[in-house]
Amino acid sequence: MVGTRTDGLSSVIHRLHPFVKMGAGAGSTALALLLTDPRSLGLLLLLFLIALGTARVSVRFRQAMFALLLLGTVAGLNFWVSGDPDQALAYGLRLAVFIVAMPAMALATAPQEMARALSRLPLPPGLVVALLLVWRFFPKMAEDAREMRRAARLRGRTAGGPIHRIYRGFLVPMAFCMVGYADQVTLALELRGFSPAAHRTCRRPPRFHRRDAAFLALVLLVAGAAGWLQWSGGTP
Repeated sequence: MVGTRTDGLSSVIHRLHPFVKMGAGAGSTALALLLTDPRSLGLLLLLFLIALGTARVSVRFRQAMFALLLLGTVAGLNFWVSGDPDQALAYGLRLAVFIVAMPAMALATAPQEMARALSRLPLPPGLVVALLLVWRFFPKMAEDAREMRRAARLRGRTAGGPIHRIYRGFLVPMAFCMVGYADQVTLALELRGFSPAAHRTCRRPPRFHRRDAAFLALVLLVAGAAGWLQWSGGTP
């Protein structure tokens, strides 16, 4: 799912520790792979839809309609093959958890907050710097992709088929943008005398708060309820 990042907001979800949000999203996604009961998967999906609304992440109407069409197509094809409505619904809900859980948590996490959290990990400095740069520039690349689509619509339909338009109108410009980002970041780090192994401080280091514990408890409670619905009633 693609939504609009809301870094300027300060909801309860935004104030959670970045690792708590990423762990909740990744853990729920992994749990969805094990669940086959539509009720269990629907409970997980409801949790992250509520988190999405609490964080006030905006989703465009076209994106919502495309997601619903995709989920309906997956469920419909599964029902056509298996003839089991419960299994078809479970496949659709599982896919919905995949496209909502992690993106919802990522969109409610400001790049600078994730950068502060990653910088405090006991990992090799080069790896930490690479993760920081990827997380920091991914929103910028997403914005560039949207600008490329708008520019292509303004120019009108060009010659060639869809593959040609995707290659010439998106992949080639995006490759040049990525090369440009690499040059800019390299020059900026060199001019500043950047050293990955140097000790750094920050004004607001990320800390684990009671709200993080409460959110984790809520996620674990929902996960436990989903597991109980799955395995206590004899669901295969």
